[in-house]
Amino acid sequence: MDIEGSESGRWRFGRILFDEASGTLAIEGQAVEIDRTCVALLGALLRQVDQPIGKDELLEIGWPGRIVHENSLAKAISRLRQALGEDGTRIEAVYGSGYRLVGPVRRLSGKTFGRSGEAHLLARLGARLFGDPRRATVSGALALAAIGLALAGTAGWWALSMNAQVKEQEREVEGLLAFLSSDLLAGADPYSPRYQDQSLRQVVERTAATIDDRLRDDPATRAMLHRTVAQAFSGWGEYEKAVSHFDRAQVLNSSLHGALARQNIPVDIGLCQNLRLAGETRRAERICLRAEEVAIRERSPLLGAAQIVRAKLYFEIGDYDRAVTSLAKVLQDAKGLSSAERADAEWFHALSLRKLGRFDLADAAFRRHLTIREKTLGASHPLTGWAHADYGDFLVSMGEYARAERHLGAAQKIFDAALGPDHPEAQSPAYSRAIAASSRGDGAAALAILRPQLARYRETLGSDHFWTLYVMSELALAEAQAGDPARAEGLLREARQTGARVLYGREGKAVHFHMRWARALAALGKADEAEDERRRAREAMDHAGFIPDHPWRARLHCLSGQIALARGDSGAARQAGRACLSALGAVDGLPQTYPALAEAKELAGLNIRTAR
Repeated sequence: MDIEGSESGRWRFGRILFDEASGTLAIEGQAVEIDRTCVALLGALLRQVDQPIGKDELLEIGWPGRIVHENSLAKAISRLRQALGEDGTRIEAVYGSGYRLVGPVRRLSGKTFGRSGEAHLLARLGARLFGDPRRATVSGALALAAIGLALAGTAGWWALSMNAQVKEQEREVEGLLAFLSSDLLAGADPYSPRYQDQSLRQVVERTAATIDDRLRDDPATRAMLHRTVAQAFSGWGEYEKAVSHFDRAQVLNSSLHGALARQNIPVDIGLCQNLRLAGETRRAERICLRAEEVAIRERSPLLGAAQIVRAKLYFEIGDYDRAVTSLAKVLQDAKGLSSAERADAEWFHALSLRKLGRFDLADAAFRRHLTIREKTLGASHPLTGWAHADYGDFLVSMGEYARAERHLGAAQKIFDAALGPDHPEAQSPAYSRAIAASSRGDGAAALAILRPQLARYRETLGSDHFWTLYVMSELALAEAQAGDPARAEGLLREARQTGARVLYGREGKAVHFHMRWARALAALGKADEAEDERRRAREAMDHAGFIPDHPWRARLHCLSGQIALARGDSGAARQAGRACLSALGAVDGLPQTYPALAEAKELAGLNIRTAR
């Protein structure tokens, strides 16, 4: 049916208003973003209300001309139900057939946008540029950048109408708007001679490739666009590409204003963040420091953001005390922080407190972080997903597996819908589930998660990335426990070689890895090598300043018990288990579900199982 003909493509059902032509959905007047596939599926279901539509037909409607697995349809229906909120239950699965939407449904009278005319062009253009969350991210960023520059130019003109600075601002705005309209928007307009029916990814990559050539004589606009393109690549998890474009923006700004100019503060903040995510932490340290120093000197409102991103790097490299101290100060002076900055500070404050064994404080900070994200961004935003994921991971480490699974499940649902299941960040809940499975003795479940995850991280992040090293080390332990020494030894060898490169000087970070490697070696029966790694873990704790009653120090005793078992010395294992249990008892606020407690009791009572 031609929705642009005599009948309207606008529908009302329950609390929902849906305009199929423009792809817009609103719940009680509040706009809700849905992707192009969901728009097509919802339109089809509405046109055949109360009638089942087969899966093959829906696959062709949602992905015309493409071969797509039924899982993609199930995921799209899930996203659509989530977007519809309470009315999502109207979409029912029909056994052996497909899906149907249960009425009543009212088709609104009046024509939608006509084929000719400005309104139709804008609606089609809006749907193409903002039809799904990923498009909205970049198209919105470009539009906001243009609007922001325009407003800056207007404000400057009002204050300094004859000043050369205003003319420069106006020229930058005109250059940016000309580029947007000629290189981006015209290519997305289906009635333009230059229409290319591009995906957002193609648009951004084409923009990235043409910025420097098309705007050769306009370095200020080039810097702005490189920064915007960098943010797009960062959102897709391609951190190295993001770093490349932030670098170009930095060079352009430096040539115009100097390397330590205020214009470079937001660029350096973005560069520091993406260097951290790309695993280039040593260079990130220099950039983070520069961003903070320039922000202090310029009395910039971005100082809080610069301090937070630097504290996040402290966490990444294992300097947990410094991260906690910095973030506590930022949160104490929270009046100048935006909601997003406050959430970021609570997030990494919680992560750092957890590493320091301050579990009660960490739990409260994780909950505050989740509350802020849900309140400011909603339940389906990727950052809300991270709030669930990291709180779930924390609960796994506390042995509270049922509570953890609720948060990990929420995170996975958000990541799959917003980022896609193959995005490196969308793998985070699965890693936490693997840790939980290993802690509960389900080695097969851990292996099923970790093997494909390691392959994915190697492909997307590289073998030297910390996330890859975490998965590789955990998989080595799982393979050892599963009785595959060849695989375990190969993974351990690679992990320890990688660790020698990336962990040098990162004592706080190194503790975790030395302990996991020691446990894997003990499971392989290599008691002497395991003892060497246990010793390295203890020395790293000393150098990093771990407090005497830190739970990881207690766990060193449990590790001694597992090494004693590898040597066949049950007496030493019993003694180490009692020492572990005693040391854990001295830790303030340690929950009774803490996994090491069960291990210590088993060792002390000689109800001994394989090392976990």
